Amino acid sequence: MSEIGYVISSSGDDLSFVLNPGENVRRWDYVSVFNNGEIIGRIISIESRSQLVDLNTDYKSMKRYIENNINDSTNICHVQILGHVVNDNVRNSREIINIGTPVYLSNSDTLSRIFSFNDEESLKIGKLMDSNIDVSININGLRRHVAILAQTGAGKSHTAGVIIEELIKKGVSVIVLDPHADYVFMKKTHDDKIYNENVMVFRTPMSTGRYGSEVGIVNTFTIRFQDLNQEDLCGIMDINESWANLTGIVNDIFDNMKGQHDYDDFMETAKSLGENYNKIRNRLRYLEKIKGVFSNKSTGINDYLSPGRLSILDLSGLDEYLADYFAWRILNTVYDAKFSNDFKYPVFVVVEEAHRFVPPRERGRTKTGEIIKKIAAEGRKFGIFLIVITQRPGKIDQDVLSQCNSQIILRITNPADQNAVINSSESITEYIIEDLPSLDIGEAVLTGEFVKMPCIVKIRNRETRAGGSDIDIISLLRMARDEIDSMNDPRKIKERNKKLLGDL
Repeated sequence: MSEIGYVISSSGDDLSFVLNPGENVRRWDYVSVFNNGEIIGRIISIESRSQLVDLNTDYKSMKRYIENNINDSTNICHVQILGHVVNDNVRNSREIINIGTPVYLSNSDTLSRIFSFNDEESLKIGKLMDSNIDVSININGLRRHVAILAQTGAGKSHTAGVIIEELIKKGVSVIVLDPHADYVFMKKTHDDKIYNENVMVFRTPMSTGRYGSEVGIVNTFTIRFQDLNQEDLCGIMDINESWANLTGIVNDIFDNMKGQHDYDDFMETAKSLGENYNKIRNRLRYLEKIKGVFSNKSTGINDYLSPGRLSILDLSGLDEYLADYFAWRILNTVYDAKFSNDFKYPVFVVVEEAHRFVPPRERGRTKTGEIIKKIAAEGRKFGIFLIVITQRPGKIDQDVLSQCNSQIILRITNPADQNAVINSSESITEYIIEDLPSLDIGEAVLTGEFVKMPCIVKIRNRETRAGGSDIDIISLLRMARDEIDSMNDPRKIKERNKKLLGDL
């Protein structure tokens, strides 16, 4: 191992070193110094200095400098110290690093050990940027929840899909709230073979769905009206619990039902309430519009929660109030099962488009948001963990975001969202935020409890088929032009006229 430079300044968590002119380094390269063991750090910036050239140098002077082959430039690398390497872990360092200490590129074997865990703990998600070093995250580090943050198109759903694949390999039970059908093909591989038989897609009778028969078997998520209580029905009808007048009318209807306590009985009883019927008529019209969600059987928890099962709730095309209710119903039922220990195995809840389900309080409340906040605050005690995904970190409840002690951050350019990210966790530094706009699709910063130190990773390819990809405009426009040409073809026009006019 040969040195690449020497330390020229050191202060607490940072050091700077002068680079050997024959060496080439990049931002985010890892470097090591030795003082009572190995101390590892990450290059956060590189600058080139000259005693002859500064910002006041004019063009002619610079040209003479080049023509005379004057090269007095010195490259200075600034490093964030990450810690001492101890038994393949990284611990806080309190050592003084003296001026003149040699600096080395960190050994790839050392980095491989730092970015890996034993097989039972490892979720293998990609490669260290610009290297062939495998990077894994620790499944135990997910116990305090994970946030996947990125702008649209940066690869957040792809990244979530990779983590889900790794989780179900470990036998984890996973529930996915899927507003745009991004995960409905996860039962299949890219070549349409079965990836895992224990993957199930659920859709309500009112969901239009983004995809049709190509999804394969879709399980219908239904509710038996007789299984609903007053609170459930208010949730379906979007009657806020603080609206005492309307909730009181719903209670009166329940109290006065004399028949089978089904949908028809509820509606007939409502019509007999006189003036109160007029007060709740609009809500009853909505209930009539969505009555297709009711069936003679309720989908039970055992249908969507079992060891190693991936259950995807396809909410695409569903009214936002119904989507909120169904998502809440599933999460609340799962939380109760974990709280009572009726289901003893770990459960991960993946919340796609999390800003829709758990917005900041000033933007309104959702039923799903309340149970997500509960899981964020208390779920780890009972073995239920969150993976929240959003392209708008500034528009999600900040209490939930701050409860996610590990983050996967892909490309983000919006300053407001960058500020929300940096405010969400102490482990996210300004150095990380500065790098986010330069990340390519599928490149991510990993930081938090599930890694031993922050890193930039190229997320691996999915093993399962992805949904939710962007529309291919070029191919669709090509098809549109072909259709236009066909419509204007004289032979086609003649055939259409013949069909229209017959043999006249």
